[in-house]
Amino acid sequence: MEQEQLAKTLEALLFVAAKPFKAKELAKILELDVKEIETALGALCELRKESGIVVLNNNGEYQLSTNSAYSTQVKNFLNAELREKLTDATVEVLAIIAYRQPISKAEIEAIRGVNSQYSLRNLLMRGLIEKVSNPHDARSFLYQTTTEFLMHLGLTNVSELPEFEKLVAQIKLPDTPAITNSAQPDKTTRPSMPPDIQEEQEITQPEPIIETQETTILGTPTETIIDAENTEPTTETEEDDELDDEDEDDEDK
Repeated sequence: MEQEQLAKTLEALLFVAAKPFKAKELAKILELDVKEIETALGALCELRKESGIVVLNNNGEYQLSTNSAYSTQVKNFLNAELREKLTDATVEVLAIIAYRQPISKAEIEAIRGVNSQYSLRNLLMRGLIEKVSNPHDARSFLYQTTTEFLMHLGLTNVSELPEFEKLVAQIKLPDTPAITNSAQPDKTTRPSMPPDIQEEQEITQPEPIIETQETTILGTPTETIIDAENTEPTTETEEDDELDDEDEDDEDK
């Protein structure tokens, strides 16, 4: 069969198909070699690239879909549930599966650090992801994106997703203000007080403190009076001596 005729035949089969088909399955239906089918599918993808109907290639599975250039009109016409807004958690799980597929539930939860059962169920109900058998463990499943996912994003192949490294490079983390010395409280500065208390403290002056101290002068214990304002101490013995001298002068007179 000629390549042009084979491409038209494959286009007709994909149009009536209710699910994506692999090249191996189409080769079995048409009783042709797999490589010949793959070559014709590649030519069909290139031919339909700019038309209203394009060929999606999702991990070797082919299906016809509308061109993403007309997604707004198609969405308004169909009012598809797939176009409804997804939660942030669901989008996060979908992004992990898109870039790490096929991936297990345990790996998804290890990356996110939280249980992802609800998000996975929501994505399965919307048809954006699907379960596939795990070749290393028959008791568990792996998750991968579906053709519906490509239709939702307007892609023809998973390889058209933006490079993960470039996306990470465009992410800007919020700036954290640095702690400066001026922002730190001064331990030596007293806390401010209300004005009325400050005025009261300024008006009220502390009374002078008088301390007494016992000393010994010529073997006689005396009491020294120390004035807080006058630093020169006076003793009772000196005053007594002066009074005695005055008494003696009076007697002589």
